[in-house]
Amino acid sequence: MIDPKTLLERAAQLADQAKGEEDAGIRERLLRMAEHYRDLAAHEAWARENPPSVGALTGALGSRAH
Repeated sequence: MIDPKTLLERAAQLADQAKGEEDAGIRERLLRMAEHYRDLAAHEAWARENPPSVGALTGALGSRAH
């Protein structure tokens, strides 16, 4: 797992970098990357708060689509 704080710091760095970028295409790409890092941080935070149970993992691994 990655610390959500680290992901949010990277997102802020990318957003700051985008502010100083003159090329619109690069600026948009940096902003999309920052948003992706924020999404990852939210996912990691949720995963830390809601760890999977052994029963859920066993059920998921034991069931197969036929």
